[in-house]
Amino acid sequence: MRECEICPFLVDQSAGDENVLMQTDRWVSVLDQNQSYLGKSYVTLRQHKETISELDMVDWGELHIVMSSLEGAIKRAFGASVANWECLMNNAVMANQPTHVHWHLYPRYLGGAVFEGVEFPDEKWPRHLEGVKRPVNQELFAEIAGKIREDLRGN
Repeated sequence: MRECEICPFLVDQSAGDENVLMQTDRWVSVLDQNQSYLGKSYVTLRQHKETISELDMVDWGELHIVMSSLEGAIKRAFGASVANWECLMNNAVMANQPTHVHWHLYPRYLGGAVFEGVEFPDEKWPRHLEGVKRPVNQELFAEIAGKIREDLRGN
């Protein structure tokens, strides 16, 4: 079994990083560079735990705060119709690596979304868009992250 690939990303991560949307003592949320869905993000446990059953009550309590805050901010900022959450960790298992508890947030948009003049279609609504890559440039990435953080600070 190899080392966890997620843990090294968490070591020096701080609220000042351009991709960090919010963090608590136990969780950090970052914006995904692949904006296949406008606002696509990750919420990752800062401590290495491999399964959801290892989470304690404080982990769950903070996760609820992060998920509800982030989901609300993205809905208000971009008009997402619904938020889909996934916690699969299959890629780590297939690569013979330890799993690390994290969640994927996929905001979904009935009819698609537009932000800063860029279209983010949701072509297969309500089905999942498997394998869609929609990387954005650094300027747009910063605008998306800033819009979400602005809403999070206001609420």
